[in-house]
Amino acid sequence: MLPYGISALCIRDQELQIPGVLFGLDEPVAATVRQVQFCVPLKTGPGSALFAFMTEDIEHRTEYLDVLSGIMKSVSTKEPHGENTPEADGPDTGGTEKPA
Repeated sequence: MLPYGISALCIRDQELQIPGVLFGLDEPVAATVRQVQFCVPLKTGPGSALFAFMTEDIEHRTEYLDVLSGIMKSVSTKEPHGENTPEADGPDTGGTEKPA
């Protein structure tokens, strides 16, 4: 459990039928994909953030799990501060950018 709520990890395998025409084939192509979802509660109130990862390369699941674990360990609820904080820059920054 996280300090501000319960998190959830869901893993599932799904069989898909990919249209063969995408590959120049007449018949659909069967594919198995694995999806990992990690639901993290929001510190600020009700709700959660959902992180999802999907791959057809199930044979290398342990390597992908290592990558996903590293990403999830980097998630923080603290606001970034300091000189290394990137500034928002662009048309959709909502007026939060600072003039140079």
